[in-house]
Amino acid sequence: MIVWSQGADPAVASALAVKTLGEPVTPIFDAEHFYNAGDKGCAFGPMDEIAALIRKMVSGQTLEINASDSSVAFDLAAWCRMTSNTLVEQRDGRYLVRKG
Repeated sequence: MIVWSQGADPAVASALAVKTLGEPVTPIFDAEHFYNAGDKGCAFGPMDEIAALIRKMVSGQTLEINASDSSVAFDLAAWCRMTSNTLVEQRDGRYLVRKG
């Protein structure tokens, strides 16, 4: 899992810091934070990890998510609707979410 923060409050950035395994993935959106779910499907917990990250963010901040498993697209869109967050953009397994 990769989590990355740019220009965030240092307390928030350190709360979002997570050790990284595997190859680095380059963000494509201009988001404050980045999360790499890799090929983990929803049964393996990326939605729980995404929710935990979003809770630590400030309203209006954005999170880019990289997830190659197609189940994330459906679950993330539904989760955003239920939690008043916004799925701003979706492109080739990349998702940009704005915290509501």
